[in-house]
Amino acid sequence: MASNRFTDWWLPAAVHRSPALLVRARTVVSVALLAGLVAPLFAVSYFRIGHPAMGAGILVGSACILLGPLLLKATGSLRLAAEFVAASMFGMVTWMVYVNGGILSTSIVWFASVPLAATFVSGGVSGGFWSAATLAACAGFLLAEKWGIALPPSPIPASEHAGLQAKSLAGLTVVVTALALAFERGKTLGFVRLEEARQEAESASRAVADMLRQVSSSIAATAGESTGIAQSAALIADAMQRQRDRATTMADSARGMIDEAERYADESLHAADVARTAGGQAEQGGLVMDRAVARLDEADGVIRNAAGRLEELGKRSAEVTSIVHLIREIADQTNLLALNAAIEAARAGEAGRGFAVVADEVRKLAERTQNSTQDIEAKIRLIVEGTGAAIEAMNRGGEHMQAGRAGAGEAQQRMGGIIDEARRLAALLQSVSGAGQAQRAGFAALAGDMTALGDGTRSLSAETDAIAAAIRRLDALMAELGVAAQRCEAAA
Repeated sequence: MASNRFTDWWLPAAVHRSPALLVRARTVVSVALLAGLVAPLFAVSYFRIGHPAMGAGILVGSACILLGPLLLKATGSLRLAAEFVAASMFGMVTWMVYVNGGILSTSIVWFASVPLAATFVSGGVSGGFWSAATLAACAGFLLAEKWGIALPPSPIPASEHAGLQAKSLAGLTVVVTALALAFERGKTLGFVRLEEARQEAESASRAVADMLRQVSSSIAATAGESTGIAQSAALIADAMQRQRDRATTMADSARGMIDEAERYADESLHAADVARTAGGQAEQGGLVMDRAVARLDEADGVIRNAAGRLEELGKRSAEVTSIVHLIREIADQTNLLALNAAIEAARAGEAGRGFAVVADEVRKLAERTQNSTQDIEAKIRLIVEGTGAAIEAMNRGGEHMQAGRAGAGEAQQRMGGIIDEARRLAALLQSVSGAGQAQRAGFAALAGDMTALGDGTRSLSAETDAIAAAIRRLDALMAELGVAAQRCEAAA
């Protein structure tokens, strides 16, 4: 375990992400450390037998080989470090053969370690290249021997050749065995890492599949709720259309009441003139008062009817407000569900990318639905306030109607036989005329409120239609989201 930590210290972080690179990097470090630390032992023996050129060359080659792990840690380039180690070994062996007698040197066998080590640390292509380089070097030393090209003489006595040959063969055997063991150890560790990665991938795949099944279930439930909301929105739109028609009818009725009030005021003025000019026409005035009382009764009935309709409209507006609250709550739940789905898609990685896009679209649509419901609530609040004001105005108009009707009744009683009360009757009719003017103003305000109510109802109807359309789009997006979840589940 300590040797593994020492070997891994030389490795850059990038190679740990790939099991294959990790095995090869460990092999490079192991080969470099083995060759760089074992070769100096041979250098010591050559210094002892009086061959300093050989010993110095081995020490220089060992130092270059030990630079390989440092080069790997500094640059992070596995190929560069591997080729540097192979080149250092080739150069060291070539120098050993060159200064030790050429083709007949006891060090010639070390050429066999170069392509073997290159294959282990850098792969088959590098092994083939250094095999060709080794064969070329051997051929060069052979030709030099045949053609009589002078090489540096070896100072080693002939009696030492057998021992050196045995040492070279033993050292080569140790190096080859160590290379094989290093490669086997790296391969075993790589297989262990691969198995751990496979188990982690299977666990992640199961977790993603469970998450996608849960999301699919949530999508199905949300789709059912969305369908119910769409149906409710359609019913609301129909109710808004009916309320808009009723508001238009009420506005027309209010304008009709204004005309009636104006006619009533004119008739009251005419009755006052008649009372002032002709006391003898008191009976005529009584008939006029009878008609005035009847008109007042009719006006009172109309006002009461209008007040009842306004109260009904207020109740309907409250119902719409509760439904809008329901829509907002569902939009909040949809927004929360889309956020949870986006988080789970981000955990899923590349497999959940399409699912994250659809979830983001669902979240944006839910936010637009929330904004629309807020606008609808504000407009409904204005409608309710306008309705309350209209009801209050209607009540005040009813009070004026009651006062006018009482005055007309009193005048009718006095008309029976008292001509002298004609002047008082004229004054009373004048008062009734003033009340009619006030009533006309009240009806004008009522008509304005009815018009505003109709406009607000039309706007509310348009907003309700927009909500219904948005919910239909939400249904479509939920369907797409379900398909994407099923695809991700199948892929997982």
